[in-house]
Amino acid sequence: SSLFSLVTLVDHLFAVHMQVGNACVLASRQYLGPDHPVRRFLAPFQFKTISVNDNARNNLINPQSMGPRNFAFTDKGTDLAWSVASEYTPSGAELRAVFGDDQASYLRLVLDYGAYVEFLKKHGGVDTPYRRQTLQLWNIMKNFVNSFLSQYYPTAEELARDSEVRCFVYTLLHELAFTTTNGLVPDPAENVRDCSAEELWQLTSNLLTRYCYLVTAGHEQVGTVPVYAQDVSFCAFHWPKGESCGTKQTAITSATLMSFTSTPMPLLMAEEGSEGDWTHLFEGPVTVNGEPVGEAGAVPPAVKKAWVVFQAELKAMAAECDDFNNKALSADAQFPHCFGMWQTHPSHLETSVSV
Repeated sequence: SSLFSLVTLVDHLFAVHMQVGNACVLASRQYLGPDHPVRRFLAPFQFKTISVNDNARNNLINPQSMGPRNFAFTDKGTDLAWSVASEYTPSGAELRAVFGDDQASYLRLVLDYGAYVEFLKKHGGVDTPYRRQTLQLWNIMKNFVNSFLSQYYPTAEELARDSEVRCFVYTLLHELAFTTTNGLVPDPAENVRDCSAEELWQLTSNLLTRYCYLVTAGHEQVGTVPVYAQDVSFCAFHWPKGESCGTKQTAITSATLMSFTSTPMPLLMAEEGSEGDWTHLFEGPVTVNGEPVGEAGAVPPAVKKAWVVFQAELKAMAAECDDFNNKALSADAQFPHCFGMWQTHPSHLETSVSV
């Protein structure tokens, strides 16, 4: 279907993988040293992103690869689709005209998903179970980001003195602006170079949270589609004119594509001390403003506590999601509250993009 192709090409491949995924990895490797705490923080959320995106390019994007063979486009149509993909991202872009020349407020809305959801609720009356769940997960992730940052930067001024962080933020925003048309992401030169310490803190916090949210719940929503593609009478990339479902060949090529895009990644939820516990990445010493911080081979107690609280909040949300789904799937559930939601269920989320 057109929607299936649109979401796969624009939201999944372009936005999550090629735009944001590549931009964040590029910026962190260019400007954050291997022992920088922010790069350590991002490690699980960037796990195998380079190899995953290389695989996506070879198997899903290149001409005559699995992606174009599934989409209902000619070679020229595929090129045209890629050329306009950036016009449909990011979330919040539809509100660009609302803010006019106030780029700072618009940029905050694009990066701060929580503010975006609240804006939709206040000005558009949009208040759905999906938006409420995404907002809850966003707040959990942002609390984790802020708790982690505050252990190494007790004040916004100390963060502002870190040239690596400033260069990382500037470069990441520049990459997003460069790969997005029509000024949907404002030029960072006007929003980072001369911003205050508090503004830089908010930019850094929102960028990190936005990235972590996008590669976990965002990717789950737009990229985890095998369950839909298994039945071409329900959802197919294309079908013959005049028919109501895809062909057997479409079913086979879709199944082949899904087999290329089902690589499991580490789960976001993990028990302390388990194999999935990634707090070893935070062992000292790390380097902040050129100075070593922390004891060698030890995770700072406050950092460990931030991760434990993060996991506890995810676990509590997972229980709430289970309760929501049980009620939605019960025999007495009434329309439209009779559909379960798993896109933001923490126990189903992986830490990084997969293909």
